[in-house]
This record gives sequence, C-alpha cells and structure tokens, in this order.
Amino acid sequence: MPWANFPLRKVLLLMPTTPTALRSRLRLLFLPALLLLLGLSTLAACGGGDVPTSTAIASTATSTPYVPSPTDTPLPEPTLTPTVEATATAVPIPLADRGFVPVLCYHHIREWVKSDTEDDRGYIVPPAKFEKELKYLKDNGYTTVSSEQIYDYYQNGKPLPAKPIMLSFDDNDDNQYTVALPLLKKYGLGATFFIMTVSIDKENYMTADQLKELDKLGYDVEPHTWDHHMVTGYKTEEDWQRQVVEPKKTLEDLLGHPTPFFAYPFGIYDSASAEKLKQYGYKAAFRLSENMDDKTDPVFAIKRYIANGYWTMNQFQLALEGNW
Repeated sequence: MPWANFPLRKVLLLMPTTPTALRSRLRLLFLPALLLLLGLSTLAACGGGDVPTSTAIASTATSTPYVPSPTDTPLPEPTLTPTVEATATAVPIPLADRGFVPVLCYHHIREWVKSDTEDDRGYIVPPAKFEKELKYLKDNGYTTVSSEQIYDYYQNGKPLPAKPIMLSFDDNDDNQYTVALPLLKKYGLGATFFIMTVSIDKENYMTADQLKELDKLGYDVEPHTWDHHMVTGYKTEEDWQRQVVEPKKTLEDLLGHPTPFFAYPFGIYDSASAEKLKQYGYKAAFRLSENMDDKTDPVFAIKRYIANGYWTMNQFQLALEGNW
C-alpha cells in the first residue's frame, strides 16, 4: 500500500514505545509530512499532476483500394472521398512514370451451350473459369480500382494501390448480376459495369433495380451507348443525343450521381468522337486493345483487353502484364 494512502492512526500505532514526551514530539514531526503526502495523493487522483502527451499517427501515400461492400449500405467511390492522410502526402506520379494498368472487359459469364458458335465462345467465360481468374487475382495481391481511379492516375498522376487492375463488364447481360456478382463478392473485388441502356428491364438483361443495387453496393455503373452503335458512325446531332447524351442522363437519373465514363462499342473510336464526348461532359473513355487513332487524348483511349473464353491461365497472366 502506498504511504500516501496509509492511515495516520496506523503510522502512530507502529511507532516504538517511548516515553510520553518523545512520542508527543514525534507526532509533531510526522504529522505535517503525512498530511503533505495525503494532499499530494489527492491531487494525483484528480489528475492534477498529468502531463499532456501526443501520439503520432503514421500516414501513407497509397490510394484506397476499390472494394465494394457486400452489405446494403451505399459505398461511395473511394477516390471521391480521399482520406486526409492520402490528400496530405500523395505526390503526383510524373507523366513518364505512369505505366500500364490492366483493364479486362468481360461480356457473358455462363456455360457454353451447343448453339454457341466458335466466335461466340470467345466472349463467353464459364463460371468456373471466371472464378479461377478471380482467385488468381486475389491470391497474387491484385487490387481492383474504379474508372475514376484509372482516370485520376492517367490524367493527374494520382497513385494507385499496389498491383491495380480494373475489371469491367459490357452490355448489361443479366448473368453479370446473377453469376458474376456473387463471385466478385466472394473474393472482395470491385468492377465497372458499362450499360447499354436500351436493354434495361428487357429479358436476359439487368433491371433498373438491379443496377441500383450494384451502385448501392459500391460497384461502378457507367454508360455504353443506347443500343451499341459505333461512335464513328454517328451522322447527326440526333445520333449523338440518342447514343451518348441520353444514356448518360438515364443512368444519372436512375442512380442519383454523375456517370462520366464511357466504353466505346466494339472498342472503335477516333479523335473527333473523343472530342464530342468531352463536349457532353465525359471525363474519359475506354477502347479495346487496338489503338485506332493516336491523335486522341490518351484518357479517351484507355486500353482494355476482352477477357477471352479460350484463354489459358498463362494467356490470362500475359494480359495482366500488357503483353497479350
């Protein structure tokens, strides 16, 4: 027991037996000291003697991984609400050092059937194969990123997480919701869905409610024209309004926020069509692997690979490296 808490009467009782006068003097000597100790003890108990200290919080410059939530709680785009640490410390990557980021484009996630042609099967990835690819990404430390993060990286040099990859799905097929989504959730991976808006609520396609749920879960939902006509074939302003302006408005009205990223049908584009997209409020656009027009603003010709149903795992890995 600390001396400050030891009862005064016990101190006096423990003193050796001495003549009365000596005991009286000792009491006079000990009493002020004990009272002082008791007073200091009281102050310490009330916090009067504490010294404020500060704890350093380590900050990092790495970007937030894009991992949608498997709950019903809406999850905003990670890059729209950067952390204080990332904002304070991130240094833009020089243009010359902004390297290749793999972007894969899936279409159908289902089994091959007898009626599928050889060409069809190139666009159809069976579920077991799709899961094997997702597991490979997860096991090998890849981190999914959104279209906004890809744009910020190429346009502004904003750092990405380690081993970034963007998974994307075109055309709004319902098996992207019924088959692909549960597997994406299983492995905690994000994805962008480019929607051909004429198909919403049609048979074999996702519904408006399903698109809203994808958005609510934190997945990226963006326009892919009205009915998949190539942008290089638009002749009139009416064509541009129907294929590019109205799909953007349709999704923004449905989801309640901007949808400023675009995927070219068939991956075909030119610099003139890219400039038109800018005029209509788009921030970036995604092509397929072939570079059609080298005069195009690079953020309007971001490279994607079609995820091929015939790929071996070695070929899949080559695509991740940009060598397919």
